[in-house]
Formats: sequence, structure tokens, C-alpha cells
Amino acid sequence: MKKLLVLLLVAALLVSGLAFAEPGITKDKVLIGTFQALSGPVAYIGLSMRKGMDAYFNWVNANGGVYGRKIELLVADDQFNPAKTVVEVKRMVEQDKVFSIVGGLGTPGCLAVMKYLNDSKVPFVYQGSGALGLAVPPNKYIFSVQPNYYSVEGPIVAKYLARNLGYKRIGMVYRAADDGKEELAGFQSWLVSNRLEKLLVKAIPVNPNATSFDNEILELLGAGVDVVFLSMYGQQPPNFMIQAKQYGLDAKIVMSYPNSDIQVIQLSQGAAEGAQAMAWVWLGDADSEQFQRYLAIYQETFPQEIPNAYAAAGFIAGEVFTEGLRRAGQNPTREGLVQALETMSGWQGLISPIISYKPYSVGDNTCRVGLQAMYAMEVVNGLWEKVSDWIDSK
Repeated sequence: MKKLLVLLLVAALLVSGLAFAEPGITKDKVLIGTFQALSGPVAYIGLSMRKGMDAYFNWVNANGGVYGRKIELLVADDQFNPAKTVVEVKRMVEQDKVFSIVGGLGTPGCLAVMKYLNDSKVPFVYQGSGALGLAVPPNKYIFSVQPNYYSVEGPIVAKYLARNLGYKRIGMVYRAADDGKEELAGFQSWLVSNRLEKLLVKAIPVNPNATSFDNEILELLGAGVDVVFLSMYGQQPPNFMIQAKQYGLDAKIVMSYPNSDIQVIQLSQGAAEGAQAMAWVWLGDADSEQFQRYLAIYQETFPQEIPNAYAAAGFIAGEVFTEGLRRAGQNPTREGLVQALETMSGWQGLISPIISYKPYSVGDNTCRVGLQAMYAMEVVNGLWEKVSDWIDSK
């Protein structure tokens, strides 16, 4: 009898252990990881994105977690250095045994770890990047959310400038890096397919580390452009707008979506007034129920602080992952998370825009492209205001 009881006890322990054998999953916790630039030249983005994730997961945990499990977020500071990203992500996967990577920041780092995570069958949910390679061709374990530069933002901006606003002499200044080159290619592709390629009269690549744009502005003045699309981020757009004003370039400025943040206005010393930027997160009016609920959740962790656009991105990363985790059921696995995310068709969170995924298919270049529409904002009296409806790339 004693032997039977011992055997039953051992069996029970084995079953109990097997129930939580999935990496990062225990009876009361889901361990996930992220990489952010918490120091270095773009730390203001990484710190804000982390705040958005912290605020959302803290709120989820305070309300019982997901099926009783709290979400614990490990944060690695990769300093926007892809070599460091690789080291940190491998550590989180192989040593810390995270369940998933969520919300990694930056094209260089995201691309550097994408293949490793996919080959390791670790879900990578939301990348703070618009690089085409993160979504096309699709990878089973990589779920993008932000608009990519080639098939989403580039064509949308071309359509918006040419058709919605009717500009006839377009200039473009873009980073001489993968993101900028993809944006240019997508922009040109839409113009060519609509027989409007002659509208782009000047396209100028710039060093990603450039701080002065005298020569580029002089070229644009010489070309007589009536609008300039800036595919760049960080300190570059504010510097460009300040210098453009000094040279008397009165063309309309339209910027890529990383610039739809109050900090760009502040850094531009008044030169951003009237400029536009693309955006993909709509929080509602400041007095709307949607915005007030979002603000209340954020301020539970960061009292009296107003979240910026990068914090909203982190918040959305948390929303998308948590919805997938909820759909994965009471005994989540990595494969189950993938299948759960694939059921999200037309899903929308508190501030997340409409997201759609489909079952993985090598030949379907849309199955991992989460968002495919954007809108425009304009600086009016020192603040961003929505000035267009949602625009698709068709």
C-alpha cells in the first residue's frame, strides 16, 4: 500500500511538473523579455517605451493577471547596439528562459535577433521598427505591429502627398540605411504604379549620423519643391526644420511616423509649426473616455505624467501580447501563443489600432503584417492635431 501511495505521489509530481514545463511559465507567473535603449543616443525612446509596457503590465497584474498568472517583464539595455542586442536576447532566452520577447526597440536590433528567435521557436511579439524584413517574407514566430516602411508607410505617404494634398514637386530626404532605403523604394513603387513617378523631383540620402543639412536644403531649393518628406528620426528632423527655416525653404514638411511626438516639436524651436507627421496610434481627444481610461492606467504607475507617443507604443506592445496570452488559454505554450495570435482578425485594444494576423503561410506576405493604415497629424499652435482620416496604401 505504501509503495502504491509513493508511486501515485511521484506520478502526481511529474504531472504537476510537466504542466509548467514550458519556458517562462509557472503556476503564478509568465516571464517575458524585452530589449530597449535605456542609455545611449535614443534612450529617450527606449525609456518611454519601457514605461508604456510597465504601466500596462502593472495594470494587468493588479487586476489578477491572466488566468491568475502575473506577467513579469525582464528589460535588457542594448543601447541601440545590435551586437549587444544579440548577447542580451540570447541570455534572456537561454539563461532566464523567457516565454516570449515582446516590444524590442529599433530596426538594427530587431533584425539582428529575428532569425535566432524564429529558429529557436520563441515568439517575438511587436517590434519597435518598420523594417520590411520583420514581416515580409513572413516568419512563423515573428509578429509585427508597426507599419513597415516599404509596403505600408512609403506608399501611404506617396498617395497622401500626390492625391490627398495634390503636390506636384515632391522632395524626399531619407536616411542612407535600410529603413530609409525601404521607405524610398515603397514611395517610388506607389508613384510608378500610378504613373506619377515624375512628381518626385529630388530624393536625397543622408548619413544617419548627420546633424547639418545645408547642402540638402540648397538642393531642394534649387529643385523648387513644394513639399519635403523626411524619412528620419531622432534629432535629425528638428535640425532639418530649424535649418530649412533659416534658409527660407517654405515647402511643406511631412515626416515619417517616429516623429509624431511632442519632443520633436520642442526640439524644433518653433520651426515645426505647420509641419506634419504620419501616425498610426489614435488615442482619441484629450477629454474622450478612451484617452482618459488610458491615462488613468498609465498614471497608476507614473502619477501625473503624460505619456508620449513612445510610451503609447510600449503600451500597445503589452496589449497585443496580453490578448494573445489570454487567447492561448489556461495552459499557455509558445506554439499555443502563436496559434492564438493568428486568430486576431480585426482586433482592437484600448489604444491599439485594428490588428489582423492569419495562420502562417510562406506564400502569404500579409499574414504577419499587423497594421496597414495610417493618418496624418499637423503641428498647430505647438501641439499635434489629427488632420486626415485613415489612409491605406491602395
